[in-house]
Amino acid sequence: MKKGFFLITIVVLLTLPTLNLQGQESDCCDPLFIIGARFHKAFIIQHSKKLKDELTQTNPWSIEMDVNWHLRKRGVWDYCYCYPRTGIAFKYINFDFPEVMGSAIAVFPFIEPYIRADRNLNFSVQFGLGPAYLTKVYDAKTNPDNLFFSSPISFITQVNFAVNYRMTDQLSLRLAANFHHISNGGISEPNLGMNFPSVNAGLDYSFQKNIFENRVKDPHVDLNPKKNRFDFTVAFAAQPTPYTPESQLYPVFCLGTNYSRVLGRIFAMSAGVEWMNDRSTRAKIIEDDLIDEATRELYDHKQIGATAGIEWLFGRFIFYQQFGTYLYSPYVAKHKVYQRYGLSFKINDYLFTGVNIKAHAQNADFLDFRIGLFF
Repeated sequence: MKKGFFLITIVVLLTLPTLNLQGQESDCCDPLFIIGARFHKAFIIQHSKKLKDELTQTNPWSIEMDVNWHLRKRGVWDYCYCYPRTGIAFKYINFDFPEVMGSAIAVFPFIEPYIRADRNLNFSVQFGLGPAYLTKVYDAKTNPDNLFFSSPISFITQVNFAVNYRMTDQLSLRLAANFHHISNGGISEPNLGMNFPSVNAGLDYSFQKNIFENRVKDPHVDLNPKKNRFDFTVAFAAQPTPYTPESQLYPVFCLGTNYSRVLGRIFAMSAGVEWMNDRSTRAKIIEDDLIDEATRELYDHKQIGATAGIEWLFGRFIFYQQFGTYLYSPYVAKHKVYQRYGLSFKINDYLFTGVNIKAHAQNADFLDFRIGLFF
């Protein structure tokens, strides 16, 4: 499912302008309010042999509009030595095979750092994630070929690299390459998800003049003075088994501990261990009567994993990506390794909450909600 990127990056990074960042109060550069419109043309990656060729050889197209704020304050600039945009995008997607895949409507917040924003020719990278409504989903009788989607409400992840050219003080042209992923986060099966790159062209209109200060880096500003951190986490999720209808979900419980070391202004490395109790796996073991030959009993469904990864620190928010391997998994796991993509919000100096997606390769395992302690 390649959620690598970004998980819910973004839902909360929309609040970036409200963070208590150094120097923000005394700076006079208010955010620019901008609207944009784009047209996308895409192709689908056949990431599973289960997907029929005629479905993956289509060319989806989409229309996207967004409203955003281009942040210009010194306190925001200090975080990335750039001027980011933050906003909300509205997207209509036609999958070019209406009788099987239908179309989608998506709404997602995004964050978009800009490089050389003070110049007419500049570059940006956008990350976004949010809900998507799908008009056609899998049905064993009426739509068995649509293995991409199984629930009308799913999630879209988007990343793009854009080249922007300021034609006037208020109007800019944009050309971009994008990568999209849509899936339901493991809420129901089948959940192969869809990966579709695209190219797009569009225009941005600013209601004020695009003026940015050419600022000088201040290496003495320490955004994260606490260099070492230990986390203890409790997480909860729910997911079905292949034997159950969408409405019947089994609980998933996770306990974990993690160590993080800050290595840059907003960058950290992390490592940890976690215990997972997925009751949907237990239901599958019971249903199939899977016996562990070593113990002559049903396989133990519980797992222990070791993880390592990176973190991006944005004030109260932490976006992280981890790769894990199973240290204990008597029942054969889907893969020997897995990935986690998460976003944490620091309620105070000791307490945090957040969301996380666990995935095996291109397939989401489950989406969990978590709470924990910092030390």
